[in-house]
Amino acid sequence: MSIAKKKVVAIILIVIAAMAVVAGLATGIYYAVKHNRFSGYVYESGTNKPLEGVAVTNGRDVVKTDENGYYELDGWLKDRFVTVTIPSGYWTEDYYIDADSARDGYDFYLDKLETDQTQHSFLQISDTEVGANGVGDWIENVKDKVKSEKPAFLIHTGDICYEDGLISHIKGMNSDNMGVPVRYVIGNHDFVGWGGYGEALFESIYGPVNYSFDVGDVHYMVVSLAYGDHIGRYTRSEVWRWMANDLAAVEDGKKVVVFCHDMCPDENGFEVKYGLKTLDLKEHGLLAWVFGHWHYNYLNVTEDGIFNISTSRPDSGGIDSSLAAIRKVTINGGELVSSEMLYYDFEKQPATQDALWSDSLEGHGEFAQPIVSDGKVYVGTVDDGYPKDCGLYCFDSVSGEKVWEYKTVNSIKNSFYVGGGFVVAQDSEGIVYKLNADTGELVWKKDINLLSARDTIMGIAVDGDRVFCGGGQKIVCLSLSDGSELWTAENKKGYSAPSRMVTDDKYVYVGSHWDKLIAYDKATGKTAWSNDTEGLRYRSTTPTVVKDTLYVAAESSVFKVDKNSGKIISKYTFDGYNFDAASAPYIEGNIGYFTTATKGVVAIDMNSGSMLWNFETGDALVFTSPYTSKGSKTVDSSIVGYKGGLLFGASDGVVYLLEKDGSVREQKDLGSPVLNSLAVDGDVVYAFDFSGNLTAFDIG
Repeated sequence: MSIAKKKVVAIILIVIAAMAVVAGLATGIYYAVKHNRFSGYVYESGTNKPLEGVAVTNGRDVVKTDENGYYELDGWLKDRFVTVTIPSGYWTEDYYIDADSARDGYDFYLDKLETDQTQHSFLQISDTEVGANGVGDWIENVKDKVKSEKPAFLIHTGDICYEDGLISHIKGMNSDNMGVPVRYVIGNHDFVGWGGYGEALFESIYGPVNYSFDVGDVHYMVVSLAYGDHIGRYTRSEVWRWMANDLAAVEDGKKVVVFCHDMCPDENGFEVKYGLKTLDLKEHGLLAWVFGHWHYNYLNVTEDGIFNISTSRPDSGGIDSSLAAIRKVTINGGELVSSEMLYYDFEKQPATQDALWSDSLEGHGEFAQPIVSDGKVYVGTVDDGYPKDCGLYCFDSVSGEKVWEYKTVNSIKNSFYVGGGFVVAQDSEGIVYKLNADTGELVWKKDINLLSARDTIMGIAVDGDRVFCGGGQKIVCLSLSDGSELWTAENKKGYSAPSRMVTDDKYVYVGSHWDKLIAYDKATGKTAWSNDTEGLRYRSTTPTVVKDTLYVAAESSVFKVDKNSGKIISKYTFDGYNFDAASAPYIEGNIGYFTTATKGVVAIDMNSGSMLWNFETGDALVFTSPYTSKGSKTVDSSIVGYKGGLLFGASDGVVYLLEKDGSVREQKDLGSPVLNSLAVDGDVVYAFDFSGNLTAFDIG
């Protein structure tokens, strides 16, 4: 080796040695100021009775107390708290101690409960996204529900939102002012640029991001996402490692419920990896994974009997137009016996008696409009709770007598098809059904395996022998005759929305919510064009096809789009108007009639872009359109031409018949929101409202 090379090698060795020394000094300094061992006792408060077998964690490792209630616990690089897992029959608000606090022992005192919680319930809210002003008027609704439902605790599954929200939210919703224990989950927008890492502000106000507690026969785990708007302290692998250690300490026979802001990354298998190990949550008695994040109401049960449960915002419409709601879940022993949606300021109403006939069904009527065909009227129902009561129903259109009903696995949330002696529908799990229209007997059933539970609410289309189904992320074309798959197209982006697929002679048009508008070749499934420009991210509405033009509404604008190229012909923006309703435009000549999320119905000259008139309905009784709440005058129902006028239902519970100048010819109050389009047969109108009432009446 040359002298020069020897010098280079020597320099490299010196640098490496220096780095090792610096690293060693840094580590020594770090551990000199860190606790490398924790110890303490867990007592019953008041009696000072030592509690044996109680789990205590440093955020990664878990130990149990001995017969004297004593524990010892090593520290680790990222320890932030020493946290006790509250056992069944006890409770405390002081369930964590700052690991950096100067103290001789980390002792916990637990209050003994006087009530048996073998059967209990909890309330879930999510994604409140408040600002510096804190919680709004909706908190009074939550307090009312807490008072009437008497849950064991209230859980918020994340997205309090940013620094101002994190600071203010706890003041408006805490265990003292709610009257029950309140617990929080960290959301992706709760990772903020404060304190050196994403979770720092949350931890300083709300405590640990990973912790657990027992109620009755259930072990509840609150789990961090390990990702968000800013880089976090804990990796996902470290979160899974804590989960594995926590579950290893759980008493045999207890069921497990996980609260996380997002769905399980392995949504169907519930297996997660940390390092070289795999944690199979099914082997640890997983009963339910409860989350928010997507702003939708959804519940399904996997083949392994595990509940996937998501809940929208408590105060406003969800991203996919899910209704504002609180969810109540009831547990008996280790069994989830029920889940109930408590919609914001809504109570189911009986059917009006001022009608030709009416019938009340158990589920809700959402965005699936009734269909009249061959002397029968068909409806589909929604149930986002459990046990589910949803399906397809057929009634005699004249007498109102129920002809048949078919129970589907999950909700029929949007448009279905009746024709050729058959009914074809897709439920919110992506199961497609073909039924005999006269008898309700199943002809075939096909699970198209949606990519995600996010893709659950889009309406289908049938064209010839082709059934177009799925959602914004995955479109499937099935044979109408036998249900066989003809083609599949995957987009893998965007969200679900109450838009419906629309076909013409060449294309099927699909909205990928918050993503783009797509035209697929009907025959092959190949993308003909897509457009995400100028705000045309295609929110909630369905396009209307007239000759070579698509009429589309999105956000505060209405568009004319060339259906063959996807290029925008014209765009008219109306400040202060929100077109994110679940409807389709009604076009007559050069006039477009559009419904809105906040201001009722408008008429627009589609050549000049001038607004001709605006008819405002009453205030919405439920909140559907994304981020809309009290005071919104929402019309999700598409307008139908009827007796020379404009016929539609509204979220204020009223059916309106307008003249084409925007004046009211007649209106009928059904007392419950109408979120879907009305069906017309001669002079008779059929409405299916959110209370589940199917009503036949005449108007105008």
